[in-house]
Amino acid sequence: MINELVEIDSKNEEILKLILSKFKNFDDFFINIKEHFIKEELLYDNINENDPNYDICFNGLIKVVDDYFFNPYNTEVDKDFLSHINNLIMGEENFRTKNIIHRHFLHEISDHKKINSEIDELFVSLKNNNFTTLENYTFLIYHLFKTYPYFNGLSIRTIGNIYLLKNDYLPLVLSSKFKSEYYYMFQYDFPRFKKSFLKLILKNLDLILKSLGTTEWII
Repeated sequence: MINELVEIDSKNEEILKLILSKFKNFDDFFINIKEHFIKEELLYDNINENDPNYDICFNGLIKVVDDYFFNPYNTEVDKDFLSHINNLIMGEENFRTKNIIHRHFLHEISDHKKINSEIDELFVSLKNNNFTTLENYTFLIYHLFKTYPYFNGLSIRTIGNIYLLKNDYLPLVLSSKFKSEYYYMFQYDFPRFKKSFLKLILKNLDLILKSLGTTEWII
């Protein structure tokens, strides 16, 4: 696993250097791809332009990106911030109040009555463990998707990306070709998920590197 962490750091640095060779700075790059990035995120949750929630989610993500992606460093990634992000994107602060079955998940989502305590425990652990940034990121994503506090995954992936940006990593937008593989991993225990997810991040970074020489930016 140490090899994967080192490789991800190396590829992340390589991509950042390539971006800076083509744009004035990272902010300039992200301004150029912002709408594409947001549309890809919405499509990952099967929200397209015909969806009645599309405009709300699109405009909410625009605000989140403008408020937090360009200057994430003073952001405290915690339970209150998670609720704030979901409110910006979906117009809802509260956790879901009923049990659901996600059509893509092979794992069982937490009972809605346990969400509050599980989210509290998650952020205490995130603050106190001795993981690297990437390990903390996998920890955050794994436990949020296992609990699934809202009726969508947008806020989970968004707070994960803000955590990455806060620690000088590129945001992660997985290619749709990895979608089934990604969802399949959540049935694993955390150590196995972490190892598999880091390998998937590497494959996704390889796709980005290949795209940097074209007009099709896979970020």
